[in-house]
Formats: sequence, structure tokens, C-alpha cells
Amino acid sequence: MRRDRRVFALIVLFLLLSAVPAPAFKIRPEATDLDGKVRTLNPSRWRYFDEVVAFGIGQFTDPVHERVTHQIYGCPDGRADCSSPPKPHRYAPDAVIAGVRWNDNPPFELESSKSLPECVGKTMRLPNFSECWFKLFKDAERRARAGEVFDANSGVALLYRVHFGDMQFLHSMASRDKERARDTLARMMMWAEFVYRTALGEVDRGIELRKAGIAGMEVIFRNKGWTAQQLFTRGDPTFRGEKDLRDLAFGSLLHMVQDSFVLSHTDRDEASGAKCPKVEGALTPGQIRVFHSYARQDKKKHAREDGHDALDRALLVQQPNVVDVGRLLKSYYDARRPWAELRDYLECVFEAQDLEAEAGPGEQFVSD
Repeated sequence: MRRDRRVFALIVLFLLLSAVPAPAFKIRPEATDLDGKVRTLNPSRWRYFDEVVAFGIGQFTDPVHERVTHQIYGCPDGRADCSSPPKPHRYAPDAVIAGVRWNDNPPFELESSKSLPECVGKTMRLPNFSECWFKLFKDAERRARAGEVFDANSGVALLYRVHFGDMQFLHSMASRDKERARDTLARMMMWAEFVYRTALGEVDRGIELRKAGIAGMEVIFRNKGWTAQQLFTRGDPTFRGEKDLRDLAFGSLLHMVQDSFVLSHTDRDEASGAKCPKVEGALTPGQIRVFHSYARQDKKKHAREDGHDALDRALLVQQPNVVDVGRLLKSYYDARRPWAELRDYLECVFEAQDLEAEAGPGEQFVSD
């Protein structure tokens, strides 16, 4: 039985890794203890598939984001030690890691579907209800490559928007080809303000996101009455404690900043050696020459820049690198410095050479 389960897991993971773009699986999605208990109460059809997928994810996925985050929190450089420290995590808190994973694997509910009625009304987040998740992901990928736009008015599930639609700013990417850098940056700064002020406890977790008073949120969530608590912890109250929810929001910010240093997400110039004009002592990372968009990228070419080897190379040659920047962000959060001060630093981290530059897949990443 165990051997059969492993064989089936290999088959599932082969299909999974061929179906999903790199941003979704350079994390290692893990169920919380509560998720695991809920899974045992699901019908056997869902439960068996989810257990196989959970096993496969644990064996074959690459926790790159987790590794960077643990290094930011003090883990000595090392793939094995920093990728999956034993629980309880010795470095980054569990809630921060959950937030780092959230950008790629947010919980969502399918409100209606003619083609997948059996998936309606369930809170989906890998590895739970993974069969529905994979089917929806493939549908989103197919429709995006055909040119369909996924935004607040499209009526699609959150999964579509995060990976193929207007919320790709969560990965420091443009939502479509030809989107101007200034528009991508505006959405990234909107999100940074929201999650950082949530991390500081300034945004009421129970207020509707579109009414949070942060410019742009009313566009992204115009027809959704979601609150911060619903957005981040739908279906699982594990991280709803006051400190946990704040840490989770901060983890989402870390993920977005980390992705801005990935070549398949943004094309950064070499660092100039200049200092951030509004932040004493902070070096300027390489300026962003162009933001990439995913729809016409080749998955395998994209994936090569999201792995451990690419991270090792970047840590050696970039100054400041993604860990350096993350540690400074953490110092702001630890000291509860106000958003206005962090904004000054992020404007330096995300500085674009040309605000009118148009997004594209990048010559080296375009599909053949």
C-alpha cells in the first residue's frame, strides 16, 4: 500500500509540476494541524487525493521562499538548514512563513461553477481540495494564454487573479504585456502599504478591504466585501491571533519583495553603489529596468530563475541582495516604524529606470 501510494504520488507530482508555473512551487505548501484534522473529515474521494498530494509536496517541492525568509530571521546560510528547520521553526515564526506562502497559495472559495459544481463552496488551498485546485489552475492558464483578462469584474476565483490576472503584483510582476512600470509599481506600493499597516495593527482586520482607506484597494476588491481576516485566513483560524495575523501580513510583504529580485520576474540592473536618498546608510539595489509578465513566458525557463541555484548565485553577486533587504525590512517591522518611513525605503528598493517602460515576457523567457 505504501509503495503504491508513493508511485501514485510521483505521477501526481509529475502532472502538478508540469501544470503549475514556478512561482507556485518554489514554496512548500503545508497544511496546518487544523487543516489536517479537517481533511480527515472530508469525503474519502477528496481525502485520499489530498493525502497523496501532501506527501508529494513534502518530497518534491522546493522551499526557496522559506529558505530566504529563515535567513532573514538569522539562519546561517545553507540550503538544508534554512529551507526546512524542524518545528517549531527556530528562525522565522510559523505565521511569517504562512504569510510568505500565502502569495502563491491563498485560501479561496469557488462561489459558483457550471463545470465544477462539486468544487463549489469549499475552501481551497493546497494540499486540501487539491483536485479542484489543479483543475481550476489549468483552466486559468489556458484562458490567460488565449488573452483573457482576470480582474475584479471577471467573476473568477482568487487563484486566477493571483497567478494570471491583475494581482500578479503579489509576485512583483506586471498583470499583462505592455503594462507600464508606473502602474505595476503603484499596485505593489498599494499592497505594501496594506500589508505593512496590517502588520502594525493599524488596519482593522474586520473592515472591508475596499473601505480600508488605501488608494487602489477599492479597485482590486471593488465587488468583494472581504476583510483582511477573510482574505488571509479563510477556512482556517490557526493564525487569527493578534500577533499571528500581523506576522502573516508581514510575510506577504516579504514574498513580494523577494520576488522582485528574481530575474524571471523583474530585470534589475547592476547595483550602482549609490545610497538610498531618504534612508541613512542603506545601499540602493539595482534599478528595475522592466517588469516581466507571465502569460507568454515558458514555464521551464521561468522556473530556472526561481530555484536554489539561482538564489545562491544572486546572494554571491548582488549587493545588497535579497537577504540584506529583507533584514532591513524586518528591522522596520520589529521597531514598529511607521509606514511613511518604510515607504521611503521601498521606493528605493523598487526604483524603476523608466516609469513608462512596458512589461513583456523577457526575450530569454519567451515561449518558443
